[in-house]
Amino acid sequence: MNADHYIQEAYKAIFHNDFERAVYWFETAIAEEPNNPEIHYRCSITYARNGKLDLAFVHANKAAEMAPGHIEYLIHINRLQSKKLTAMSRVLIESGNADPKKNYEKALEQLKQAITLDPLHTEAYVWLAVAYAEMNDYILAIAVLKEAIAMEPQNEQLTDLLHDFNKRMRIYFQKPST
Repeated sequence: MNADHYIQEAYKAIFHNDFERAVYWFETAIAEEPNNPEIHYRCSITYARNGKLDLAFVHANKAAEMAPGHIEYLIHINRLQSKKLTAMSRVLIESGNADPKKNYEKALEQLKQAITLDPLHTEAYVWLAVAYAEMNDYILAIAVLKEAIAMEPQNEQLTDLLHDFNKRMRIYFQKPST
């Protein structure tokens, strides 16, 4: 059997939101045609949808190695790296470490890099805004969050977070300085 049949099965699984099954079929297609960068690329996308970034990177890198000039593969690797940096930053922000300022500063650095790699990664903007807010830099937090809202204007959670930041900023600036 050829890889095209397996790819069609993978697409059927994706159509039914069965990404685990889709990965199975993409992996089967790769076994049939291991030197086909497009199959590796599509398998990578599906792994990323499943939240399996390490495996997504493996296949994305293979696709890029096989077709070094293919810009779509390189953009995909940047998106994956942005997701990874955002996830790492989230852990830093939520860790409750003894030195939260250091965590927030590292998270800010990583999130800015994530946005550079994928300027449309809304989640990176949201976590950047959260990091700024945790450092009481509400003006930057609100500015960054407004960028996320511009990308997803129908997202009520972002609007709610904006209202929360505005409220927190008013309270912060009303505190008497010591």
